[in-house]
Amino acid sequence: MIAGLLPALGLLSLITLPLLLGSWGRWLGELSAGDAFNALALCFGVGLAEELLFRGWLWGELAQFTGPRTAVVTQAVIFSLVHTRFNLGVLPMLGLLVGLTLLGLVLAAQRRLNKGSLWGCVGLHGGLVGGWFALQGGLLQISPSAPQWLIGPGGANPNPVGGLVGIAALSVLLSRQLTALAKAPRP
Repeated sequence: MIAGLLPALGLLSLITLPLLLGSWGRWLGELSAGDAFNALALCFGVGLAEELLFRGWLWGELAQFTGPRTAVVTQAVIFSLVHTRFNLGVLPMLGLLVGLTLLGLVLAAQRRLNKGSLWGCVGLHGGLVGGWFALQGGLLQISPSAPQWLIGPGGANPNPVGGLVGIAALSVLLSRQLTALAKAPRP
């Protein structure tokens, strides 16, 4: 699980540091006990539930019908569609669809790197969800003028996965994972 939490921390830092350095955010460092509990519950609850569903059950079912490669892409697209907010307008929605699809592919690659274990996926997915909740819940004050390319679409409830920084970071992470998978010894 720690193997997934570290990349989540890195991805969240790529959003947080420019916010702080660009004067679009202010570090508050205040997190109530309730918000800390919610962040941890999101980290473990959402991470575990969604990874069991998407990278566990759905991917396995799709692989039986479509083959492993098609199943990876299909589970990522379904993951993206389930999480997209369709009330954002066309371009923000497309950014979110692309970012979420990339996240689905990154999580699938993480599972393959962990030799089928879901724990790295749980840490990465849960770390992103719980970490972003904690940042917005009191650790960081984000200015309304913060650029969408950095914090992603969503207005008052942005999703950084759909911003240009999130998409670029997930693309780099996916590329590194695929390189590691290509170099890994075959069973």
